[in-house]
Amino acid sequence: FPFPFPHTPPHSPLLTSVNMADTEPAELVEAPVAPPTKDFPHRDAAMASGLSEKLVLKSFKEGGKKGVEIEGAADMSGLTCFCTRMISAEGNVLLLSTAMEGMNAVPDPEDPEERKGCSGRIAKLIISENEKEGKVAMVAYVPEAMKDQLNAIEWMKSVCDTELGGGVGGAPDDSSTDVWATCTAKEDPEKNFFFLKMKDNTLGAAIGFLRAKGLFQEDEEEDEGDNPAGDFEW
Repeated sequence: FPFPFPHTPPHSPLLTSVNMADTEPAELVEAPVAPPTKDFPHRDAAMASGLSEKLVLKSFKEGGKKGVEIEGAADMSGLTCFCTRMISAEGNVLLLSTAMEGMNAVPDPEDPEERKGCSGRIAKLIISENEKEGKVAMVAYVPEAMKDQLNAIEWMKSVCDTELGGGVGGAPDDSSTDVWATCTAKEDPEKNFFFLKMKDNTLGAAIGFLRAKGLFQEDEEEDEGDNPAGDFEW
């Protein structure tokens, strides 16, 4: 109703007395805003490794653009986890970590450039392949708020150890933590790990782990467009 008392005329003395004597204006409380991200240790590490600045910045930019897309899908659908492939990293785990950093970055509202990043509240496992070198790089990220629901090392290990389609191989790197895990799986014909199968199996295994934990948002609607999470390109 437009007024506290639906059947009271707007100029009623009763309404006036309530507004003036019995209530105080409610204070607007703004939600806390995260400060812009200033430090990018993974991007810095990639630069320090000798990788070209052009490649590093390209991966960071791709991550930033993908992050905004994921944020939009999450706002519309409520998804909390996401898996996808990245192109610019070319199977290099340092570049892929840089892309993840770009995805999670909080932009500076004063920056005139287009908005990027913004998906730090979404758990993600991202994948990049290099066919020439026969390897697949993966990075898993879990926000602190989801640590009780999801573990980055377990998520990564589930992909490495999957039996789906012949498996993927590899293992989480020793530097991995509960919230950030990395891995580079390499083709090994002697162990029946072949690049093309590995490439095809990673995404399905990552999503399968989420599905088993009840964290994958299924598209249960028959009509396209009803579930932004289901329609988004995983």
